[in-house]
Amino acid sequence: MRRSFVMAAVIVLAASAAAAAALGATAPPPHVAEAASAFPSRAYILTLPHGMKLKADAVQVFENGRQANDLTVTPVGESRSTQFGAVLVIDASTSMEGAPEQAAFGAARAFAAQRKGQEQLAIVTYNVSPSVKLPFTTDQTRIDAALSTQPPFVFGTHIYDAIGQSLDLLRNGHISAGTIVILSDGQEHRGRGDRGDHESEATMAAKARAAHVRVFSVGLRSRVSNLKALRTIARDTGGQYIETTSIKELKAIYKQLGSTLASEYLLRYRSLAGPNQHIAVTIRVHGVKGKASVAYDTPKLAIGKRAAARPYKRSIADRILSSPLTMTLVSLIAAALIGFAVVSLLSGPKKGTVRKRLAEFVSIPAAIDESKRATAQLTGAMFEGTENVLRGSSRWKKFKWELQVAKIKMPAEQIVVLTAVGSLLALLLINVVTGSLLVSVVIAAVIPLAVRNLLKRALAKQRKLFSEQLPDNLQVLASALRAGHSFIGALSVVVNDAPEPARSEFQRVVADEQLGVPIDQALDVVVQRMDSRELEQVALVAGLQRETGGNTAEVLDRVTDTIRERFELRRTVQTLTAQGRMSRWVLTFLPLFLLLVITLINPGYMNIMYHTTGGRMVLVFAGISVASGSLVIKKIVNIKV
Repeated sequence: MRRSFVMAAVIVLAASAAAAAALGATAPPPHVAEAASAFPSRAYILTLPHGMKLKADAVQVFENGRQANDLTVTPVGESRSTQFGAVLVIDASTSMEGAPEQAAFGAARAFAAQRKGQEQLAIVTYNVSPSVKLPFTTDQTRIDAALSTQPPFVFGTHIYDAIGQSLDLLRNGHISAGTIVILSDGQEHRGRGDRGDHESEATMAAKARAAHVRVFSVGLRSRVSNLKALRTIARDTGGQYIETTSIKELKAIYKQLGSTLASEYLLRYRSLAGPNQHIAVTIRVHGVKGKASVAYDTPKLAIGKRAAARPYKRSIADRILSSPLTMTLVSLIAAALIGFAVVSLLSGPKKGTVRKRLAEFVSIPAAIDESKRATAQLTGAMFEGTENVLRGSSRWKKFKWELQVAKIKMPAEQIVVLTAVGSLLALLLINVVTGSLLVSVVIAAVIPLAVRNLLKRALAKQRKLFSEQLPDNLQVLASALRAGHSFIGALSVVVNDAPEPARSEFQRVVADEQLGVPIDQALDVVVQRMDSRELEQVALVAGLQRETGGNTAEVLDRVTDTIRERFELRRTVQTLTAQGRMSRWVLTFLPLFLLLVITLINPGYMNIMYHTTGGRMVLVFAGISVASGSLVIKKIVNIKV
């Protein structure tokens, strides 16, 4: 029993395989037609034997024997609304009135019922002139409503005008795979008052081939019909001509046409062929015997035509003068000249003759340049007003004290005024160049921070120089103490041999001690000015020596050795963290540099960042992220020893 069942199953499978092989052997080869596309994109409509379904990996496309890559296969059922579309063109002349027209609309409803997915449908009726009964739509309710009412019948038939109207519908609807299905009894009539300015078959066939639109024509034969026009237009556009003598067969014909069009596939890929080449396209489908072939010519490469058509050629000088980079350079030079003029006006009278140099110390009315008196008064009033506004601020006092320690000779009021003027000029300049208020404000705000950073660097430079000079100065101090000098006397020896800034600072200590200030308190003032932990130990030693005495020279030797070892360790740490510090500056300024460069080179590319809310938010978050990352790296590499 079991063996009989197995034998029966084997027989059934063998019969199925034989039937499939027979079907594959007798099935017609696939048919392909070109669809609308712009080179190098290519699109083809693939029609398979009825009832066959296709998988994406079952299709291969070859161009001159080379397989095309990135092939996409889209069936009608999965298409977008602008890919597949068909126009039903129905004859509404008086020869079709009555039963033929009713059968034609019934066949159209059968055709519409075969639609799949987002396949669009439009309906055009024609007689003397074409009329769009329904534009492209996927709404089945609107399609049924349009096909439920028959059009008015007029004597006269112009088939090619209707085809032209259908081509316009397909072009305006941006349909990639477009098809026209036209029904007529073939009787070409001219209506009363017809001027004869209508389209010809050759013109319409050329337009349909250029738009890659196929025309399927259905001819309803009668005793007086002339179906030559329908056959010709179908042949010349790569479509199909179907003829019938019975209006009862129209429904089956249209149903079969609708099913065929609804089972098509759109193949898309990008061609790698060069210009001015003849390409033979071969399409193979696994499971289907034979292949589909089509050919096309790639566009020619036009060289020199556009240049020859130009009325004139711009000179190099004109291109340079109209370049955005040139305008940027001119703006920067103008800003530099304005800044130089402001600095020159605020820097006071230059040293010239002996009388003018003496005028700095004594009042000599003749030495004062009357032309600069108004400017000097305005400048003085500006500086005095700045001082009066900021005088009560503790930060202002600290700022002036830091300038004094850093040995910056320019007055604090002048620095503040020049920084404000520079920020205002930068704001106006960047706003003119970029047209972005946000970028202008950011750059203008950076200028005070840059000035403050420069002043901090000058202060740090003086303090670092003092610290590097301190071990040698302490060694001289210890040697002088061993030679029998008192502490203040030994410090005077240091002042005579020390370089700047140690000389000025220790001279301040000697002067304060001569005025009655205890030596340790005088040294504490220098400790604060130079921010020196090492000198703080020397101040402690000086205080102990003043109160209790002792071998101060030996203690200073120990302090000197400790300072030298600390400096050596500090240099080692600086060397090990150099890469981290460099990474911090690169990661901080590279985004800002790229933002400015891209804005100057191509302002339109960055407009979305400056003129939209989302873009501004991204810039703010990016700035916060860059600043936070810079501070984090600074904390990591800033190791205090």
